[in-house]
Amino acid sequence: MRTRTKFAVAATAGAMAVLGVAAPTSASTAPTALESTIASEAKQAGLSKSEVASLQEQIDRQLATTLGGQQIGVNQIAWRDGKAVMTFPLPGEKKARAVGEAAAPLGSPNCRYAWTCLYEHSNWDGRRLTWSDCNFENLANWGFNDQTTSWHNNQTRGTRTTVYNWTGSSWAQLWVSTAPSASSNVGSANNDKADGLWVC
Repeated sequence: MRTRTKFAVAATAGAMAVLGVAAPTSASTAPTALESTIASEAKQAGLSKSEVASLQEQIDRQLATTLGGQQIGVNQIAWRDGKAVMTFPLPGEKKARAVGEAAAPLGSPNCRYAWTCLYEHSNWDGRRLTWSDCNFENLANWGFNDQTTSWHNNQTRGTRTTVYNWTGSSWAQLWVSTAPSASSNVGSANNDKADGLWVC
């Protein structure tokens, strides 16, 4: 049986608290900071217990395959002290956004200023993976290789993001973006081929 990361275990405990499922008794029954955040965000977003559970299942699967991540909300995981964040769409929505983040119109990007974002589906829908620091990123480390269909480079003006495909022996450039810019669909030649990127 696969051993889950401590983050996944903590996240599941948070979901159990939100859903009202009995957890093992301990010396303290006070909710953790994460449990409180999940409960607060679920209430703010108007999520049902089943919707919270569905989101938690997605997050647990992601944490189990992507080391170093920590759940920071009902639908978000962060790495490197928040410099990389994955956001899952809220139930009933196509576009990923944090609870409290304004909903962007359909067919428009929603990457925060000074960040660069990759999206799972066209028109900036599906999971959103974002970075705020300058670095080379191997998308396999985030469980996001071969899964990009649209992007939004909203870094400071003139900052570039270069995206690559791993051919099996080398990194082949797919596209270069200069902020501010966005693409709702990378096209059939590049769809689901991104394996790495230079941010900045």
